[in-house]
Amino acid sequence: TNYSIKGCARHGQRVFEIMKRTIIFFLMLCGAIIAATAQSVSTPVRISEVEKDQELYGFIRENGTIVVSPKYIHAHDFSEGLAAVKDTNNRWGFINTAGKKVFTLPSNVSEVGDFSEGLCWFRDSKTDKVGFVDRTGKVVIRPQWGFAHDFSDGLAAVGNGRTRSTHWFEIGSLLGYINHKGETVIPLNIRHSNYGSESFSCHRAVIKTDTGMTIIDTKGNELYGGKYRCSEGRFSHMGLCCVAEATNEPCDEDGDNGLPPCKLHWCVIDTTGRVVLDNVKTGSFINGLSVMDLSQESILYLDEENTVSVRDGKFIFIDTTGKNVFGRSFLQANTFSEGLAYVKEMDGTEGYINPTGEMVLRLPEGYTAFYSPSFSHGLVKISKSTKKGKYTYHNEQVIDRNGNTVWETSYQTWFP
Repeated sequence: TNYSIKGCARHGQRVFEIMKRTIIFFLMLCGAIIAATAQSVSTPVRISEVEKDQELYGFIRENGTIVVSPKYIHAHDFSEGLAAVKDTNNRWGFINTAGKKVFTLPSNVSEVGDFSEGLCWFRDSKTDKVGFVDRTGKVVIRPQWGFAHDFSDGLAAVGNGRTRSTHWFEIGSLLGYINHKGETVIPLNIRHSNYGSESFSCHRAVIKTDTGMTIIDTKGNELYGGKYRCSEGRFSHMGLCCVAEATNEPCDEDGDNGLPPCKLHWCVIDTTGRVVLDNVKTGSFINGLSVMDLSQESILYLDEENTVSVRDGKFIFIDTTGKNVFGRSFLQANTFSEGLAYVKEMDGTEGYINPTGEMVLRLPEGYTAFYSPSFSHGLVKISKSTKKGKYTYHNEQVIDRNGNTVWETSYQTWFP
């Protein structure tokens, strides 16, 4: 009897081990299938090609699968699983990541934004007013403002005048912030300079005005004593923002209105107003690092053909202590995206570095990623232009993180 009991126990143990290994194998197989499926349905990235002097847009996946061949005259990047596209009939609509049209907006819609918190703004050309639609295309907030920004922290900035498309230069009033019902929850009615930083980030909104700047919280309270005059963008996801205080008030940033030019003292603050870095002017902090331009000069200028060209600067990557983390400078640099940052080394080499500062992806000779340097869903666009007489020949490629080309197109432009 004891032998039978021990035998049964050993048999049961073997069965248990077999079942255990089977379950582990099954789970690993499921994981591999899920990973492969996730890769195959990665968010598509926008591509373009020029056909008969018309630039058309489509979408491609990281693995090179074309989701939509270039056929739209305008297209936005995907946001919350939907991308705005404008067909050859001048109708705006939205497609999903499979490339299928989800809905088409009426012909009187002349502009659209991107989906954020389930809502997207649109412009009615008949009234020249902006409202919001939901993910089905249903108008949930009627058009009634001159402009609106995307929702963030449950709020969207609205006002009169315009801040979008070719009308970005128009100065208007920021009327306030609305909730998802279209109700004004923070009334303001102040003139602003349309810099696009009014959207909330980290529960803070940076509002550039005619005479300076104000920073508010989601209750509409002005923060930090209203002492800061300008900023380098808005608060990053790390809760940091580079701001400046004028040391010679009253003053004017451009030296207009009979006032002297402002002498600015720059620093980096957190959301509580604590100064994290003093006497520093730098960009947004992403993943603990910020790109700082030591030359502090505009890197864009108009050349002899009145086209925008790039001027090299002197850039370093700093951490929240102000340390040059890579111990060297770059002629060009951009913030990290998907673990890689575009740089132009001092010897002119262009490519991408990893978080340790190692160049892991060198661009082919003559190509640059300056005009669209951030990786998106595993892909980035690089370009090369060659001038021959009055013609400029352009080649654009979309490459993956290993430098493999998944899309390529060429076209030429002519200058009289």
